[in-house]
Amino acid sequence: MSSKSPSPSGGGQGGGSGAPIVLQIFRGDADSPGGEQRFEVPAVEGMVVLDAVHYVQANFANDLACRWNCKAAKCGSCSAEINGRPRLMCKTRVDEFGDREIHVGPMKTFPLIKDLVTDVSWNYEVNKQIPGFTPAANEPVPYRMLPEDTERVYEYRKCIECFLCQDVCHVLRNHDDKSAYYGPRYMVRIAALEMHPLDTQKRTGLLHGKAGIGMCNITKCCQEVCPEHIKITDNAIIPLKERTATDVYDPIALIARKLRPGRGGQASAASPDGQAGATAAQRFAVKDVVRLKTRGRRFARIGRVLPNGKLEVWILHMNGQVQHWAGPKVVRTSDVTNNYGPLDEVGIGGKLVEQYITEDHAAEQHG
Repeated sequence: MSSKSPSPSGGGQGGGSGAPIVLQIFRGDADSPGGEQRFEVPAVEGMVVLDAVHYVQANFANDLACRWNCKAAKCGSCSAEINGRPRLMCKTRVDEFGDREIHVGPMKTFPLIKDLVTDVSWNYEVNKQIPGFTPAANEPVPYRMLPEDTERVYEYRKCIECFLCQDVCHVLRNHDDKSAYYGPRYMVRIAALEMHPLDTQKRTGLLHGKAGIGMCNITKCCQEVCPEHIKITDNAIIPLKERTATDVYDPIALIARKLRPGRGGQASAASPDGQAGATAAQRFAVKDVVRLKTRGRRFARIGRVLPNGKLEVWILHMNGQVQHWAGPKVVRTSDVTNNYGPLDEVGIGGKLVEQYITEDHAAEQHG
């Protein structure tokens, strides 16, 4: 799909200055393969790609679909791929390309709606799955924090949700299955919550399971395209990987938790093995997966945290590889030995394998 628009002389959005700018803009929708269409736009000093696209809309293609809002690089709406690189159209000057053609296309990671507009609704569904900010039940309001404790969180809050990092992430881009990884944007969101000085929710179980932090191999592509210059890999993903590795795999931390169970109630919110204590409202949440001391150290999922501090749980029974939850059953927090956070089926399976290996090793030692 290719057509050459006549080169305008004067008129339109101001007079031209020098040779016209040549744009190759993708045209198409979800029901057609689409292709690039050629347009010539008069050069104006200080023009950005979004200005050029608006000129095309006004003068050549009134039906050209383009998402934008603030034109100040703060709303994140005008994300596109410009000469193959994910960028904000409102922040990309046309003069940096010199005499070269400028190719403008939609973000390829997300389903195409029309022209430069894609369906990014999957991102909002992912956001709903992340437990929100959870202060301690007895935390006085207004919240008080030391400035040095809040500085680390400021960087994460700069995110404008342009989803350029999601677009460039090869895990999401090259695999037509977004169920394995939440993407860089939501690693930043989880980091902002995990590192908040007053947050008590544990999310390493989610990271290890459904969020799929292990899928990231830290190529730093997301970090390079971020218009807010957030160091996504260095300051969000890598610290979260370290926390998750410690909670899930570190044998020294595992031994320490077993030797000093009495301190678990004071463990950090990031630890999924924190021992249940008197602060039940702070340590447990609906959908958390816990291990019980009784009934063969079975796993259970929390259905409700009752007003009296007890937990209404559903007990896990395995029928081969099929999980069956029986309940509800009310247990005391003292009946809980470990809390792994909101694990999904894969995460629970990993914990079961870990338990079987530990038990087999113990049997060999005593055999």
